[in-house]
Amino acid sequence: MLIGLEAMISSTVRQAHPGGRRRQRAGQRAGQRAGRRARRICALWLSGPLLPLLVPELARAQDHPVEMPETLVEGLEPKGIRLGSVIALPRVNFDLRYDDNIYNRPDKVSDGVAVVRPALALQTDLPRHSLRLDARAEARRYFDTPQENSRQWSLAGSTRLDFAERITLTLDSGIARRIERRGTYGDQFFTDRPVAFIDKNVSARIAQTGGVIEWQASIGTQKVDYRDALQSGVRVDQSFRDVRRDSMAVQVEYRRSTKLGVFVRAVGTRLVYDLGRERNSRGFSVLGGVTYRITDLVSMEAGVGYVKQNIRDPQRPDVSAVDYRVKFSWTPTPRARLELDGARTVERSPLALGATILQSSLVASGSLAVGSRTLVGLEVGFLNNDYNGFDRRETRLQGEFTVSHKLTPNVAAFAGLSGRHQRGSGVTPREYDGFAARIGARIAI
Repeated sequence: MLIGLEAMISSTVRQAHPGGRRRQRAGQRAGQRAGRRARRICALWLSGPLLPLLVPELARAQDHPVEMPETLVEGLEPKGIRLGSVIALPRVNFDLRYDDNIYNRPDKVSDGVAVVRPALALQTDLPRHSLRLDARAEARRYFDTPQENSRQWSLAGSTRLDFAERITLTLDSGIARRIERRGTYGDQFFTDRPVAFIDKNVSARIAQTGGVIEWQASIGTQKVDYRDALQSGVRVDQSFRDVRRDSMAVQVEYRRSTKLGVFVRAVGTRLVYDLGRERNSRGFSVLGGVTYRITDLVSMEAGVGYVKQNIRDPQRPDVSAVDYRVKFSWTPTPRARLELDGARTVERSPLALGATILQSSLVASGSLAVGSRTLVGLEVGFLNNDYNGFDRRETRLQGEFTVSHKLTPNVAAFAGLSGRHQRGSGVTPREYDGFAARIGARIAI
């Protein structure tokens, strides 16, 4: 589709400059440059909501949502609105959902919900350097349970500066109002309304790529401040959950060949709570592995190492475990794609009893194009939370099947069926099952 866009731009340039081989060649070169810029912008727009921040261990928004993310591939062809050297890319998603367990508890309560998610991105179109601004929002309105209504928003900016010798400097910052999804590790208090918090983050990353030795170094900080909650009509102070997360990371990769690379990554992490300083901790993760591009259609990254987080209070046990990272992508045919993504991280604790949570995740996804307009997707995820400070472990399995059909180059309709199953052990684990269905549309200009 993007290749067709490039050809159209190139054809337009040739028609605008008839007469003479030299002007025709110049028009072709201009068209090719415009096409490359258009491909970059469209690729950034399509991948924007799907790709996590590249800074290791920084700005993890929250636990994996109980409902699956907006899955796999947008499948649209946004061209955006040109404002000089800036491209504006608006988008909005609408969907209606039915969930048979909106609170994710053993005693199920079912309800329907309408969800609206508008978004606007501003992306520069320059030969070097880039600047991107993102604004997003989400509103949920339940049919029979208005106390579960919620709103979220986020503002984020990213700047990339290109220097000589393949060196780039990337600066990121953002602020967001989020909620703890029901049933996630952050939702622990059976509150009258979803728990809300403000998430602020700043980070910087410098990297050199394209040579035999590739490296990157990053530094960042994230501050999370919780709003007061209501429990049976009584206001509950949650400032004991306010925490700052500082991180530093260095990765070096030796490119043995164009296909094979060997890397080592070291990450330092510090958690600082506003209250209960005995829960503060600092630690590190060291991981080594390989990246292997078997063919243009098969690539993988796998690493194993050690993670250690030392708690300030000597009465609390430290975190010590095997660390891992796995990422696999396979395109067996032009119409199919399979992916696998897994990692282990140390997260903040939602309870005063604990200092951290050791979180392990593994997500497998697949997509299949049926005809030229329909995309079928399946995603299955595993998540394990191991609580520090007291005996509790929770494991969740979840999956979603989706179908997306492109109605026009800018409009797509989608439907999905999902399920979740969580079990635990130890002290009062959260256990539940749930089923959900949704149908909606997305529009990208």
